[in-house]
Amino acid sequence: MKILLVGISTRALAQSAVAAGFEIISLDFFGDCDQPAKAEVHTLVLESGQPPELTALARSARELIPNVDWVVVEAGLENEPALLELCPSEKRWGNSAEAVAGVRDLDRIRDVLRGTGMRLPEVIHPGEPLPAEGHYLVKDPAHSGGIGVHEWDGHTPPRSQQILQSFEAGELASACFIADGSQARLLGLTRQYAGEPKLSAPSFVWCGNVAPWGDLELERVVLDAIEALSESFGLVGLNGIDFIVQNGNPTLLEVNPRPPASFELFERLLGVNAFQLHINACLNQLPDSLPRIPIGLAWGKGILYAHADLQIGDTHCWAKQGISDIPHSGEQIMAGAPVCTILANGRDAIDCWAAVLAKASHWPLDAI
Repeated sequence: MKILLVGISTRALAQSAVAAGFEIISLDFFGDCDQPAKAEVHTLVLESGQPPELTALARSARELIPNVDWVVVEAGLENEPALLELCPSEKRWGNSAEAVAGVRDLDRIRDVLRGTGMRLPEVIHPGEPLPAEGHYLVKDPAHSGGIGVHEWDGHTPPRSQQILQSFEAGELASACFIADGSQARLLGLTRQYAGEPKLSAPSFVWCGNVAPWGDLELERVVLDAIEALSESFGLVGLNGIDFIVQNGNPTLLEVNPRPPASFELFERLLGVNAFQLHINACLNQLPDSLPRIPIGLAWGKGILYAHADLQIGDTHCWAKQGISDIPHSGEQIMAGAPVCTILANGRDAIDCWAAVLAKASHWPLDAI
């Protein structure tokens, strides 16, 4: 059985899939050095010289889809109509186009979440009266990871694909879960980070997670919410949600109807294979329960962004030092683009994130 993984970055899921024994074709923007040796790796930029654009990625996938039995769509492409049109639904292990469209309908989500303990922030759609006061962000619901989010200037109406969303103060968080179309199992909660200056991350752009967030009452509210979302929209496989926590109360920011980046942290914490969980859930096979996270252990990942245009030096030793998504030696990286992923563990979330930032303070500048 041959499976195509396609997304902006497929390294983590490709490693998980190969570890589970699947034959993999991996297609993403850059084909990082730490893609698994057993995978057939294709890269949009280095191999074909195409720009790192989602439509170009979808076109490249068109050539590979006939040669595989199944396709798993990862971050970036879940909202790309061109890919969904190219890939027959009977070949996809993941959410349907209808499910993806459903979780982008914020009015429907508001109704679904009623009574769960999780709410949505105020949203202004194009054509609706603009607020006279308040703090709002401009967002495109078809984008994830904070891409394109910026402060509203107080007078410009949102364009056709945009919304205004009221700014919510609090701690940024996420949840990773599996679903079978009606039920859900929570892998866990993470503290999530965006716009971190020590990682040179652009404002509002996602730059890392630390797990676990061991708040049992918050987990209960989140579980109610993801079960309601899974049943209402027919979500399957690995999924995620992003939310803000203020005084213990969660406010949903977005649903990510595809494997979230945090899944590799829960692989380490739970001792599970996330890709196998994804496939089983797509086949309506959920485990009765998941392992417990050991006390006194946290895992985190931080995405290091380029603070200026860079030309990377020798990267052959990076993997031994807890670095993932490793660029090729000599690769040029533009300012604002991701350089690599820094992985670290610790006794708890705070200790773990400190370890990530400590490693970022000298990496990879001493290796460029």
